[in-house]
Amino acid sequence: MNQIKGGELLLRCLAQEKIEHVHAITDGTYMSFLEPLERLGDELGVRLVVPRHEAAAAHFCDAYTRVSGKPAVVMACAGPGAANLISGLICAEAEGSPVVAITTTRRSDIGDSYTQQAAMQVGNQHDCFKAAVKWSGKVDHWSRIPDMVRHAFRVAMSGRPGPVHLLIPQDVLDGLGDLDSVELIAPERYRASAMFKQPAAPDVVRQAAEILVSAELVSIRIGNGAERAEAGAEIIRLAEYLGMPMTKTARGSSVVPCSHPLAIHTLSAGALMANTEADVLLVVGTRMGEMSGFGKQPLWADPQKSKTIQVDAEPTNIGLNRPVDVGLVGDAKVVLRQLFEAVEELTEPRQPHPNVAVYKQLESEWVADLNAVADEMQDPLCIGAAIREANSFLNQDAIVTLDGGNTNWWGFSYARARKERSIVQSSCYGHLGTGLPYAIGAKLAYPERPVCCITGDSAFNFNIQELETAFREDLPVVCMVMVDGAWGMEKTAQRRSWGREAPWFKVFNAEEIRYDQICEAMGGYGEYVTKASEIGPALGRCFASNLVSVIHCVIDPDSNVWPPGIEAWNAMRSGKVAEWLSGES
Repeated sequence: MNQIKGGELLLRCLAQEKIEHVHAITDGTYMSFLEPLERLGDELGVRLVVPRHEAAAAHFCDAYTRVSGKPAVVMACAGPGAANLISGLICAEAEGSPVVAITTTRRSDIGDSYTQQAAMQVGNQHDCFKAAVKWSGKVDHWSRIPDMVRHAFRVAMSGRPGPVHLLIPQDVLDGLGDLDSVELIAPERYRASAMFKQPAAPDVVRQAAEILVSAELVSIRIGNGAERAEAGAEIIRLAEYLGMPMTKTARGSSVVPCSHPLAIHTLSAGALMANTEADVLLVVGTRMGEMSGFGKQPLWADPQKSKTIQVDAEPTNIGLNRPVDVGLVGDAKVVLRQLFEAVEELTEPRQPHPNVAVYKQLESEWVADLNAVADEMQDPLCIGAAIREANSFLNQDAIVTLDGGNTNWWGFSYARARKERSIVQSSCYGHLGTGLPYAIGAKLAYPERPVCCITGDSAFNFNIQELETAFREDLPVVCMVMVDGAWGMEKTAQRRSWGREAPWFKVFNAEEIRYDQICEAMGGYGEYVTKASEIGPALGRCFASNLVSVIHCVIDPDSNVWPPGIEAWNAMRSGKVAEWLSGES
C-alpha cells in the first residue's frame, strides 16, 4: 500500500500539469499540501511563492499566463484568504487568463455554509467565486482529487481561457489513500488544448480566403486571442502577402511590433481611416468590445457595406458585437496558417495597398504631436517623456507592465512593443495595483528577461507591499513610479464634469512620500529623477543593482490632467463617439 495524504496527491497532480510555482500564503488548512511540497518540491519541479496578499498572487498568475502561455496556480485558505483572492480572479477572467485557484474550507462536518453552524472562517465560497471564474467545483473525496484537478485545467485552457476555482475541504487534504489506486494522466493525454490546436473547417476557410482575395482593401484588427495563440508571425505573413494594414486593441498591443510598416497605431487617425474605408475587416481574437466601439459606426465601416471575417477560439464570441459574414472557430495561429495557404492558392503576393502610405503618414503626424507634448526638457517630468526614454533604454527582450488610470493612457500612446507578449496591462477590467504583481509574474516566467513596471503613484500603493516579495524571491524587476501626488484620472474627471478640482474629494495623495526610499527600506534599490535625461542612467543603475528597484519620477501634475487618448476613452465610455469625432463634445 502506497498511502499518501490528499495534499501530496494534489501536489503530484499539479506536477503532472507541469506547474512550476504555487502562489500561496501558508495556512493551517493546507499544511498537508505544504509538507510534501517542502519534501518533494525540488524532485517534482514545483516551488512555493509566498505573496503579501492573495489578490496580488492572482495577479502574479495572470501575468505569468499572459507572457508564457501556460496555466498558473494560486492557493488561498478558508475564509479571508479566499475572499482576498476573488478580486484578482475577476481581473484574470476579464483578461482571459487560465489561472487555477485552489481554496480550502474547514473540515467537511462544519464547512457547508448551507447548514451554517456559525463556524469560524466558513462561508459560501461557491456562490462567491461563481461570478469571478469560468467554473467552480468542490472535491468531496480523496480519490476524486485527480479527476477534479484535470477538469479544472481542462476548463481553464479550453475555448477562451479563464480562471477556475477548486474547493477542497481540509479533511480531504488530510485524508489518506493509496496512490496506486488513482491514475495521474499527462495533459497531452486528456486535455484537447494540450493535444492539438483547433483548426477551422476547411470549407469555411476557403470561403474566407475568397472574400479576402476579392476585396479592394482589407483591414486586420488584432486582439488578445491572437496574443494567446502566439499568432503574430502568421498575422504578419498574411498582412504582408495581401498588403493589408493592421490595427491592434490595447490588449493585443504586443502581438505584432509597433514598428512594422503595415501596423497603424489604434489612437492615430490612420487607424480610423483604415477601419472605416476597408471593404473587408479581418477580426482576429477580439470580441470588438467597448474600447473598440463595439465594432460599430462611426469607428468602423457599415457592416451592410463592408464584410467581416472573425477568427476566435470561442464560438460564442463570433458575431458578438458586429455581424459577421464568415466565422472561423479555432486557434488563431492555426487558422491564420490555414487562411494563408488558401489565399496563396488564389492569388500572387500583392504590394501594400496605396492607402497604407496615407495611414502611416497620419500615424507619423500623431507621433510628432506626441513628441511635442512630451517635452524632454520639462522639469518636473511629463509621463510621456519618461516612457519615451524608457523605450530608448529597454532592449528587444524587455517586458513592460502598465498600471494606473492616466498612466495607462500615456503608456498606450508612448510604449512601443517590439516582441510578442511584451506588454501586460489590465486593459479589460482596468484593475489598479496590477503593475508590480504583473511584473513579478512576468519575471517568474522569464527570469532572464528585463522587466519594467510603469505605474502611477496611486495605483502603485495598492500592492506596494509586494516589493518585499520581489526582494525575498530574488526577482529584480524595476518600477518607474509616476508621482504627481494625485489620482490623476479623477482630477481629469473632476475638470471634465465640474470645470474644477475639489481637494475635499480626496484626489490628492501625500506628495512627500518617497517611493524610492520605501523600496530601499524593503531591501531594494531606489532612484529619484525629475528630468527625462535622468531616466536612462537611472534605469541602467537599477538593472545593474540586480535588486527590485523603484525610480521615483517627479511628474508635473498639470501635464497629467489630459493624457493622450483620454478623450477618445471618455467618448467610448459615454457612448458619444460620433459627437467626439465631430468635435461637438
